[in-house]
Parts: sequence; structure tokens; C-alpha cells
Amino acid sequence: MNGFEKRKERKKENILNASLSLFSEYGVAKVSVQEIARKAAVSQVTIYNYFGGKDQLLYETIKKFMYERLEQFRHIVHDPSINFKDKIEHIIHGKKESILHVDPGFLQAIMTDHPNIQKLTESFTKNHSIPLLMELIKQGKDAGYVHPDLSFRAILFYIEMYQQALQSSEAEHSLSDFSEEVTHMFFYGLAGNHKDHSSS
Repeated sequence: MNGFEKRKERKKENILNASLSLFSEYGVAKVSVQEIARKAAVSQVTIYNYFGGKDQLLYETIKKFMYERLEQFRHIVHDPSINFKDKIEHIIHGKKESILHVDPGFLQAIMTDHPNIQKLTESFTKNHSIPLLMELIKQGKDAGYVHPDLSFRAILFYIEMYQQALQSSEAEHSLSDFSEEVTHMFFYGLAGNHKDHSSS
């Protein structure tokens, strides 16, 4: 890649980062190409030349965001130095590593008006998110953290339920106070560690 191509890719990266920041904070409808150009320190003409228009820029922004999250999560799943329990904590508590939900409020708000982004999300989930999560759950079963008879569908529902609850603004502010308890409840339920009660 020569110097011109490197500068072009750097500009594209800046534009996509700026658009994600503005779109997620203010909503797609309220953000103009002019504002994105200003934040990315490029001209509006540059944005139109690279992306054609606001709709295509939005599509490429979401796509880049999802694949970056995927790579972060894949690194965690494939890291042998992290045990299954810690990997699950990354999913439940970690925003950067989460691929179950890509900023759900932001994404849901735009999918209705952008069916191509809905198709992108569905394809991404089917071809990337779900297989990687299935791989992680298999690790949990092999390590004895997950009951072998539990279905992937039930486990996924359980993870999503926890994550959605913890993404609420109320939980977000107080999560640090009881993060360890929430993780313990995730694995052992209200009864605590079942091994503690096996003899009773």
C-alpha cells in the first residue's frame, strides 16, 4: 500500500469513527454529513466520494463496528489463559467485547428504516455471532461450568436476559457495587453453589 492509499484508508477510518460517535449519540436523522465531515476533519466531498451518501455511510459504519466487536470477542474466546467463567463475565459486563447486542437502542432505532442493515445484522448473527457463542458454550460444557443437558438456545436466552438487564441505566450506575454477586447468581442461581447443598 503506497502513501496515497494509506492516507485514503486513514481518512475512511476517521469518517467511520466520527459517524459512529455522532449517530449513536444523536441518532441518524439528527446528524448531517456536514457534521460528520467536521468531526472527521475532512470535506463533505470526500465523504460522498468514499461512501456515496449518508445511507451507505451508515451501513459501512455499522458493518465496521460489528466486525471490530467480533474480533475482540473472538480473541477472548480463543484465549487459553482465560477460563470460561471470566469469558462469560466479558459477555455480560463488558461492552467492548459484547456481540450479542450492538448498542441495541441505537441499532433497533435504525433497522426499521434501513432493511439492508437489518439483513446485515441477521447475516452477521447467523454466520459469526452464533457459531462463536456455540464454541464458547462447548468450552463451558467441556470444563464442567455448563450442564451438558442444557440446550444452546436456552443458554443463549439466559445470557441475553442477564445482559439486557445489566445494560439498563439504573444497573449500569450501580453494577460495580454488586458485580461479583451478579456473576455468582448467573452461574449458581438464587440457591448458591449447588455443590454446597448436595449433602443436605
